[in-house]
Amino acid sequence: MASKPSYFPLDISKLKFVLQVLRHYKFPEARWFEFGLNLDIPYHTLKAIESANKGDPSNCLRECLAKWLTEGSDRTLVWQTLANALREMNVLSVSNNIRKTMADPVSELLQCYIGRLAQVVLTEESVDLLHTEGLISKDTLTEVKSCGCSLVGDPMLLILSAVAKDHSKLCTLTSILMKSKEAVSLASDIIMEY
Repeated sequence: MASKPSYFPLDISKLKFVLQVLRHYKFPEARWFEFGLNLDIPYHTLKAIESANKGDPSNCLRECLAKWLTEGSDRTLVWQTLANALREMNVLSVSNNIRKTMADPVSELLQCYIGRLAQVVLTEESVDLLHTEGLISKDTLTEVKSCGCSLVGDPMLLILSAVAKDHSKLCTLTSILMKSKEAVSLASDIIMEY
């Protein structure tokens, strides 16, 4: 049985986002080499990355993922592949979180709009609604307000998680976005694709 194609195929332009997701879910960067092997990056390539970045697992992980994102095939450059590689390493909590949240089809649809969402400045009323409707936590509410009411970083990942758990939250999010003039077309685009 063929799997459904990803709405959000990964590529090198998404390196920063992939790293952000791995850090958010607490991937142990020191295990980057094994992760690279599980992503089918050749051993000699990983040794070269290790040699060039001695003592810096963060840089090694970044270079490892950059290699995978530039040389992988469209079929393998998906969240599911990352989740499988993590499961093979027995990093189950990170694997399960990626599988449940990032590889969820509705979450993937929303991921296609992350760049546009990051440019939207919400009203405080809209941010309060995100909290009231269960899209963000109280702590995240404070963080979003302190960042100028923008949905970037961990707050966006929490919204993706809420949408993955309850697909109706996507409609809730778009209703909230409709309250902001600058986000009406974005909200319409999301709903039309959904």
